[in-house]
Amino acid sequence: MRNQVVVGRQPIVNRDGAVVAYELLYRRRALDAGPITGEQMTVEVLMSALTIGVDHLVGDKTMFCNAERAVITGDTPVSLPPDRTVIEVLESVTIDDAIVEGCRALAAAGFRIALDDFIWREGAERILEIASVVKLDLLALGREATSVLVDRCRPYDVVLVAEKVETADDVEWAMERGFDLFQGYAVGRPVLVHGRTVGPSAAAVVDLALSMLTNDMDLDTLDKTLRREPGLVVQILQMAAVGSHEGLRRPVRTVRDALVLLGTIRVRQWVAFTILSGQPGGSPDALTTALSRARMLELLAPVRGVGTPEVAFTVGLLSSLDLLLGVELADLDQTLDIDPQLRAAAIRREGPLGALADEVADYQRSLLSTPVVDPDGADGLARAQLDAAAAEAFGWAMPLVTSLGA
Repeated sequence: MRNQVVVGRQPIVNRDGAVVAYELLYRRRALDAGPITGEQMTVEVLMSALTIGVDHLVGDKTMFCNAERAVITGDTPVSLPPDRTVIEVLESVTIDDAIVEGCRALAAAGFRIALDDFIWREGAERILEIASVVKLDLLALGREATSVLVDRCRPYDVVLVAEKVETADDVEWAMERGFDLFQGYAVGRPVLVHGRTVGPSAAAVVDLALSMLTNDMDLDTLDKTLRREPGLVVQILQMAAVGSHEGLRRPVRTVRDALVLLGTIRVRQWVAFTILSGQPGGSPDALTTALSRARMLELLAPVRGVGTPEVAFTVGLLSSLDLLLGVELADLDQTLDIDPQLRAAAIRREGPLGALADEVADYQRSLLSTPVVDPDGADGLARAQLDAAAAEAFGWAMPLVTSLGA
């Protein structure tokens, strides 16, 4: 499904007047849209940015994004790349222990923390010790109050941004007071960036699935993630309880026990396709085809010498997103914020792994036909490899699809 999305984008410039970042702003998609909360605005901006694509939205520049309390405490996940994203703590957010710890966690994850429309209030010192950026609203504060805040922020290692610089005189004054960056009508008005691509909900699901597949997750992180999904916990406990031989059952009493028994790689793969299987474009047949393709690539990659089994599985699953989500792969090419080589192989079918994904996809489409091949030639050898991998992959995928349906 395709949706029209729109994000406001206002430039932030340095002392030389060069654009170094953009603040992402919520903009209504329809004039008759109903009321919306601040938290909903934040989620809308985050998902629209992911949908449009970071490179298309801001190029190689940094993104500033307003954050309500849920984002800072971790209840609303941030899907944007940490190394390119500044999280702005709004002035409406009460500074307490949960906010301080949330800011520390975001900073540890690679995000930079900014204090938006900053005024000195209770707990300011605690948050200033974590922040990298402080934004001061010249229009709201006036120059005298702004000067006082500049002096109070000096002891902290923060970049100062002058907001709401409306005139060239505002910019000149802010430069004299030692501001590092500038934002306002005097340096650039907001513009709208439109996108028409895979819907935000589908993009979020893909991003979540990819994070499970490609991130270096430890047991504690997986345990915490799964605890938020009771349905997944029940399934994973049942999967782990089944012994590897003759259907024997073994005692599995915790999620951690299940993770140890199954292995983190398999768990991440399973969670990914479980999430994807719930999408509108998915069906049992599509899921079976996608899982079989991923498993075939996993089996064939080491035989062909074109990559590791784990990466090949990921490429196979990604190459099936058109089946799982009901979208064109071309629509996902610039939307997915993943490793460029992974995207090239899975989406554009480039490189050795991409060629293997294409070969397996062609094989799956031709299963109902009876191509004539020389059993002793190169084509015959390749067909035999594909037949053997397909049989094993189908046998592996079908029980999983059946259990998901149950």
